[in-house]
Order: sequence, then C-alpha cells, then structure tokens
Amino acid sequence: MTDGPGRAPEPAQTGAPLQPAPPPPIPSRDIPLAPTRRLLATSFDLLSRSGGDMRRASFYIGLIVLGTVGPFALASWGLLVIEMEQGIIVDVGQHSSVDGLFAFLGLLAFVGLVVAWVESRSLAITVLGSRMVDQPVSTRRALARSRRMFWSAILASFMAGIPVFFVQATVSSVIAPMVGDAVDAASVITSTVVTALIGGPFAYVLAGVILGDVDPFEALRRSFRVFRARKLAAAIVVVFETITALLVLFGVGAGLDVVLRLFDGLGLGPDAGPIGLASTTIGVVAVTFAFGTLIFTVMAITVAPQVVMFLGLTHATVGMDRVRPGGPDDPDIQRPGRRRFRWLTGSMLLGFVLGAGCLALALVIMAG
Repeated sequence: MTDGPGRAPEPAQTGAPLQPAPPPPIPSRDIPLAPTRRLLATSFDLLSRSGGDMRRASFYIGLIVLGTVGPFALASWGLLVIEMEQGIIVDVGQHSSVDGLFAFLGLLAFVGLVVAWVESRSLAITVLGSRMVDQPVSTRRALARSRRMFWSAILASFMAGIPVFFVQATVSSVIAPMVGDAVDAASVITSTVVTALIGGPFAYVLAGVILGDVDPFEALRRSFRVFRARKLAAAIVVVFETITALLVLFGVGAGLDVVLRLFDGLGLGPDAGPIGLASTTIGVVAVTFAFGTLIFTVMAITVAPQVVMFLGLTHATVGMDRVRPGGPDDPDIQRPGRRRFRWLTGSMLLGFVLGAGCLALALVIMAG
C-alpha cells in the first residue's frame, strides 16, 4: 500500500538498536570577572563555598599519603622503639636487606608525595572551577579529570616552575654573600620579588591544561595572552602561591615541633609502656593522614586565585565539561579501550601492599 498524499513515509524497521540521544549542550555561563583589588577576597569566598567538596577530596589525598608515606614513617618509628628497647643504636647500613627496604620505603614515600602534590592541584582546580560556574562536579568526576591529565599537569608545572626556580636560585646566590645571617629573610623577599617579575606569564599554564583542555605548550602560549590582559592580577596569582607555600613549609616544621612536645608532655614515646606505644603508633598514623589532607588544603588555597582569574578572563570550561554526565570522559560510562574508574588504581594498591610488606619485613629483621 502506498502512502496517501501529503503523508510522510514511515521509517523502515531494520531492527537495529536506537542510539541514545547526545546530551543537551551545556548553556553558556555568565562567569563574573573579579576586580584585581578583590581577587584574593573572591578566591577565599570561592573556597568557603566549596567546603564540602574540598573535604572529600582532601580525604582522598590523605589516604594516598597514608598508604605511601605511612610505611616509611612507621618504619622510622619502629627503628626508634627497637633502639630504646635494646639500648643500642641500630646501624641500618650494616644490614643490607634493611637498608634496601628503607630505601624502597623512602622512594615509595617520595612518589606518593609527588602524586599527592600533582593530584591535589588538578583536583582543586576542577572542583573550584565547577563551583565557580555554579555547576559543581563530584569528587569522583574531578578525580577522573585529574587522572586523565596527570602527565600533562606534571609537564605544565615543570614548564611554569623551572624558569622561576632558575632565576630565584641565581638571584639568591648573588644576594646571599651580601646579607650574611639574614639569608633566610632575604630568600623570602627575593623569591617573592622574582616570582612577581618572572612568574606572571606562567601563572595560568596549569589552569589552561585542566580547565581549557589543551596541551601544556598551547597552555603556555595562552597563559602569555591571559597575562597581558591583566598583568597585575597575574603577579598576585604567582606571588600568593609562592608566599603560601613558604608559610606552609615554616608551619609544617612548627607543627611537628608542637606535636613532638605534646607527645613528650603526655609521656608518649619509644620508652612508654605497651599502651603508650600503641597510642603513639596511632598518633603517627593520624599525623600522616592529616599531613595528606593538609597538602590538598594548601594546594587548593594556592590555586584558587588562578582559577578565579582564568575563568573570569577566558570562560574556558571544556575540561570540566568532559567529565560531566554524557561527556567523553564521564567515569560512569565504560568506553572501549578505557579502564573502569576506580578510586584506587591497581598501581596504587600495589604500592600500598608493597609498602606494608616491606614495613613488616624491616621490623622483623631489625627486631631479630
């Protein structure tokens, strides 16, 4: 039977499954551009609005640090306890097996800190950026974005940091003989000045990789363009990051000193009884986990001004859009050739297991 006049022919029934409709386009966002004089205030406001997201991400980084740095910290604590019990100084170098185990645990701790540093910055940029455009992504999706851009983030950070580090080292070597005992204060001042003068054009490289979804070289080129739009804002971004990092370095040392004094005041240490040793061991684990959450918190504070100014000037949200529902990097969609998303990857779990095994073996050999 033929179709009547004006009637469209019905589609042929081929039996092929219908493809799901593509996700609707994300509407354009009205991202405000913060005035330069209010850049830091706007950044802290963004951090306060992202408290819940920040807390969940910090717990993840704390777990990474606990699993990688924790074995080395516990092995060092165990060595101290064994020395106190036996009344001798255990020379790790005389035991090649123990020396190798400590070297592996130290390497694992270093790798864990690098991973924590890189993922903290990428996670924070994604979480803060999504909150700034009022379309927050979950920690799971932010982590998927961080892992997708892990090596690009390392290269971007290297490209942005090496020129500044080289100039800082050169200036410090010239100024150090002139200031004598005031070298520490002079280093802080010179680092701040050099960063403001040299680091401005590199201020937005990492945001370009994570939020703009471009390779590090293109991100570097775009960072120079964004820098020229507001040079003073870029200087504030890099100086704030440098000062915050320096304050944290000083603060960590002071914080560890306070913790050691607290343990000593409570009678906790290697010469304490079984309950004291157990309590101190739990304290070492808790401090290691807290140190991991501190790393993320500090990184989030340092990158917040970069996110605020980068999004305000460019409106580039391609990176966040990729991990939204239906996006090409959506962790909830299993795609051919891509591994299923896991909170802890196979390599992370392997590192945790090897760290725990080496810790137990080292303690057994030292106590034997």
